[in-house]
Amino acid sequence: MENTAELIVKVCDDLKNLLLEKNAAYGDAVHQRGPLFDVDPVVGIQSRINDKLRRIQNTGLNKDTEDSLTDLMGYLVHLKIALDRKKETPIY
Repeated sequence: MENTAELIVKVCDDLKNLLLEKNAAYGDAVHQRGPLFDVDPVVGIQSRINDKLRRIQNTGLNKDTEDSLTDLMGYLVHLKIALDRKKETPIY
């Protein structure tokens, strides 16, 4: 059985690989304003997080919703990135 440190590395590596794969497939869309709705990326990511939390709240965590947990972790990473980028952007 793997120890906790090894499991942390595995979960983080799996999440990293998934995020990089999806980011390439979607063309960094999560960090851009949409072509149809001009929504700030932070607000868009927060909305996706709300959706995932609501799904977990409504159905619980089970084999059918376990992907929501991974998606939630990924969106939290994206939220951290988006908030860090906002700090770097000067306000005029």
